[in-house]
Amino acid sequence: MAVGRFVELGSATPLSAGAGRALARRAWHGRVCAPTPLRQRAEQFAASAPQVPGRVQQLGRFEAPAAWQLLSTCLPLQAGQGLRPSFEWYACRGAGFHTDAHYDSVLFGAWCLAGPARELVLAQRGLRLACAVDDLVVFDPFEPHAVLDSGQPLYEREHYCGAPASVFLGFEIELIDPVRERFRIGPAEPGAFAICGSTAVNAETGAIVR
Repeated sequence: MAVGRFVELGSATPLSAGAGRALARRAWHGRVCAPTPLRQRAEQFAASAPQVPGRVQQLGRFEAPAAWQLLSTCLPLQAGQGLRPSFEWYACRGAGFHTDAHYDSVLFGAWCLAGPARELVLAQRGLRLACAVDDLVVFDPFEPHAVLDSGQPLYEREHYCGAPASVFLGFEIELIDPVRERFRIGPAEPGAFAICGSTAVNAETGAIVR
């Protein structure tokens, strides 16, 4: 059963993930209480995460059948059907705007398990989604996004020097047909700007540099 809601995404500029598809017109935001072992591991990562502000640090990939079972029942049915079995730990002391266009043919999930209350900000959509402990967001990795303190309009590196780390359990959802339908992912629109791995994004504002 879903424990969250779909969030409609609007944009004045048509965007596509390469030439193959438009970006998702929906994200999903929910809250899922993490099992104690996952929360304890996240807190360990938070205490030892690299002291590098603004960058997302990859801390290891693994499989966790219990976490997969929990998320597959908490996510919307279609997303649960496409949930991949592997997970990855991520930590950041704030994150400047960027894309993750190397995650081809999937939606990306970020489940916050440790750290202060922050927000996932989708710059092109003017959208801010809560990322406190137990918040979970599913979004299109081709979207320019950042992790900012609540209410902070721009990414400012100095603000995060020495700041506590946020720790996320990352996961991927395959773009099977039901997922495409529920997240409203259609073909690329004529004339849409195509985002790819080499697309430059202003780390402070999230503006796409063309």
